[in-house]
Amino acid sequence: MKSKYTPLVKLKKKALDQSESALIKANTHATESEAALERAYEELSLLTFPTHGSIGEFTQSQMILQAQHREIELGRLRLEQALAHQNKMRDAFQAARVEYEKFNYLELQEAKAHMAKIKKEEAKMLDEIGTMTYKKEFQ
Repeated sequence: MKSKYTPLVKLKKKALDQSESALIKANTHATESEAALERAYEELSLLTFPTHGSIGEFTQSQMILQAQHREIELGRLRLEQALAHQNKMRDAFQAARVEYEKFNYLELQEAKAHMAKIKKEEAKMLDEIGTMTYKKEFQ
């Protein structure tokens, strides 16, 4: 049964699906950012420093260490941004879900009211039929 809320419910359902998709993407991005940061820490722990050799080797290993620290810092920033985006998408999803549920509830209430009206009309018709039948039997 179509009601005046049906188009709104469809629209809100579409918005809910889109925000759910965005939330899933944000969750995936946050997980990937966390994994990248963990890999950067792992790579840092695997770095070895020369104990003897030329100053060039020592300088090179120092630059590699600094680059790895920069990579870790970048990973932290990406993870922070991903988590902030994830929270934003979660809030948007919750808001979309509330809107969808609200209009879905209104549509359901309208359908219930329509059904109650139909039942009342049917009961009235049955009373009329019963009255007409009763009069025919006693005439």
